[in-house]
Amino acid sequence: MPPLPIVPSRRLVLAAVLTSLAVAAGPATAQGAGASESAVKAAFLYKFGGFVDWPAAAFSRPDEPFVIGVAGDDAVFGALESLAVGRTVQGRPLLVRRVREPQAGLHMLYLGNMREARLREFLPGPAAPVLVVTAQEEGLRLGGAINFVEERGRVRFAASPAQATARGLRLSARLLDVAQSVEGAVR
Repeated sequence: MPPLPIVPSRRLVLAAVLTSLAVAAGPATAQGAGASESAVKAAFLYKFGGFVDWPAAAFSRPDEPFVIGVAGDDAVFGALESLAVGRTVQGRPLLVRRVREPQAGLHMLYLGNMREARLREFLPGPAAPVLVVTAQEEGLRLGGAINFVEERGRVRFAASPAQATARGLRLSARLLDVAQSVEGAVR
């Protein structure tokens, strides 16, 4: 009789992803060690890029950098800019841009806590292959595919596969497994 396949438990997958987030951001972002919320969010943003599939058309050249735009949160921008030095996302050099007005050429856009009307101004066109990450109470409803939430003093995230799919993106099952909640999923 052949051996049974080993299927990792959800808890094991969660531990592996969270460990990789902490390692990717360096020792300063381990939440239990009093890391800043901004550093934790920056680490999540960096790691999200490895758990999302973009259409080939999202990149105009094979060597095009992976660009993350940050609007409305200078602390996260600073933490992500520091973390990005010498890093890659899916084999592409990582660039971080401070975004003060709607901008093309982004692969991921983080919209910090801002008024709903302002957030809507920043949202890329509905078919643009941009992973929109928000930090709003109603972030998924407003157009985010991922939204940061706080749970018992820790930064977590909720996900909307439907929002990602509408932009031609696919959130990996591993990412959805560690989300605090998944819009449209029964858990």
